Amino acid sequence: MTSEASTAEVAELSRFMSKNQKLHEASPIFGEYRFDFVNSPLAHRNFYVVDLDCAGAYELLIQANETGNFIAPTKWLILQDLRATANSMFNGSLDLAESNEDGLRRIFQDFHIFPDSEIIVGQRLEGNIIKLLSPYRPSLFRRIIIEDRGTWASRSGIQFRNYHVSSRRRTDVQQTPMKACAVMTNPDTMNHLEDLKGKNVDVISKVGYLLSKLLVARMNTTVAFNFAPTWGYQDKNGSWSGMIGQIIREEVDFGGTATFLTPARLGLVDYIQLYTPNRVRFIFRQPPLSHISNLFTLPFSRSVWIGIAVFSCIGFVILYLSMAWEWQEVKDIPTDQKLWGDLEMKPAFGDNFLILIGAITQQGSAYEPRSVPARIVILMLLVFCLSLYAAYAANIVALLQSTSDCIKTVEDLMNSPLKIGVLDIVYNHYYLGSFEDPMRKEFYERRIKGQKNIWMSLEEGIHRVRNDLFAFHTDVTMGYGLVQSTFGEDEKCGFEEIDYLYVSDPQFAIRRKSPYREILRVGGLWLKETGLRQRYINILCNGKPLCNNQKKFVGVGTIECYAAYLTIGYGMILTFGILVLEIIWSKYSKIQVEKEKGEHTSIADEKPEDQADFNYD
Repeated sequence: MTSEASTAEVAELSRFMSKNQKLHEASPIFGEYRFDFVNSPLAHRNFYVVDLDCAGAYELLIQANETGNFIAPTKWLILQDLRATANSMFNGSLDLAESNEDGLRRIFQDFHIFPDSEIIVGQRLEGNIIKLLSPYRPSLFRRIIIEDRGTWASRSGIQFRNYHVSSRRRTDVQQTPMKACAVMTNPDTMNHLEDLKGKNVDVISKVGYLLSKLLVARMNTTVAFNFAPTWGYQDKNGSWSGMIGQIIREEVDFGGTATFLTPARLGLVDYIQLYTPNRVRFIFRQPPLSHISNLFTLPFSRSVWIGIAVFSCIGFVILYLSMAWEWQEVKDIPTDQKLWGDLEMKPAFGDNFLILIGAITQQGSAYEPRSVPARIVILMLLVFCLSLYAAYAANIVALLQSTSDCIKTVEDLMNSPLKIGVLDIVYNHYYLGSFEDPMRKEFYERRIKGQKNIWMSLEEGIHRVRNDLFAFHTDVTMGYGLVQSTFGEDEKCGFEEIDYLYVSDPQFAIRRKSPYREILRVGGLWLKETGLRQRYINILCNGKPLCNNQKKFVGVGTIECYAAYLTIGYGMILTFGILVLEIIWSKYSKIQVEKEKGEHTSIADEKPEDQADFNYD
């Protein structure tokens, strides 16, 4: 609060403000006042009251203009008593017969009081009636506009003409020329900004361009676009390139392409709540279950497998007992009286095991039970194995057509068999390696950094997603657009996404302390509420393809049968190993037998000495 008054009056005013719990500063001399609260944390609460009839008031306003104190959120109340005819601030140069508005235009004609300014001029016309006026100008190229905000009277208080905020009252900026910057990664995009073609290239730029045109049309202005190849990043020297660089250098008023909100950009540009859906993620088709797990162990749960093992052991024991009892019945029957299939020797554990394996694998057995207990055991075993086999085979067929859902996080993707590809676009080069959290840093080091052929075009990446086990990091709007136009209906199922960047949808950026910030912000909300924003998003942005559940024939290859091949391979190795051991054992046994024969022969050829010289004659 500034006022040219006596020390006593200033002290009295300060006591009044303190009594009403108002943080304030009162200065009796205009020339000594300094605007020290411009960049303080309480700058948004600054409210200046100036008596325009005091000497030095106009110079104070000039100082405020030069230090940028007429921009939001600072508020001003300037008091002017038009009843007086002497001691004008212009030393009589201002003719009080001129209209109030013309007088104010002369006072503020060189000031930067743009649509975001909050200046109320209270002019006392007669008695206790004060007229409230609010001057502003759409831009430096337009004349001062005087808003009639209402009146104040001692009896009735404040009577406003309307209660609309300034961003609503001052939407019309009277064809003030504005500049914007749009990002174009593909030069051909400039030829298709408004014809809604080429939905797979620079989609976010096209949506931003159309929304920018709507924003400026609502403000009754025109916009000229600059084009940049990148969104803008900080180099080693600290300077910014691309669209953000143009906004920081105030070459443009706002960015015509939405950009990510990052810590490095905060404090350099402002953002408005006008979002465009630019989800940059890994997209991939869930791999077949056979590529992730062993199909031959999946048909049954763990408890079922345990139950099968327990039942098989019980069946094995009972079968052995029944066959042993049957052997006791037939062992004394002469061979010529035995029937085909009767036991010819005492059954061993290996024989029972082969019978059990033959039943489980539906291969049968050469053994034909004769006793009632053995027949009951064999019958129950065959029925059990038949039911088990039917359920197992049906589940295997279903699993062959199933996909895995085990890849849901960045860690899952890092440890999966999927190969990785990244769209060759500027923000991927910048952001993917910029994270310091352990998981994403490890992912970048293991799967991206230093890998050959990791960067590729959109067409190549989507082609590999279609034909290989492949995850492609791209803007999903562009990726799904190409999927819609190139994939068959049966190939549009099973798409999954993994968010690597963890960022919100990009927003429109404007330059700091822009006088049109609030108008643009409200305009962004207006575009959302009226549905115009969503209309262009629906036209240009592609969502995840709809799956109509059309299944095509699923072929069974080497990967699906890998476990079976592995079992056969290990079985052959084990068989060959046992064969070698048997051969070695056989040769060892023959050697031992020959040794024993040799020893017996040498003993038989030896004569006793007392019998050698005996003469029977």
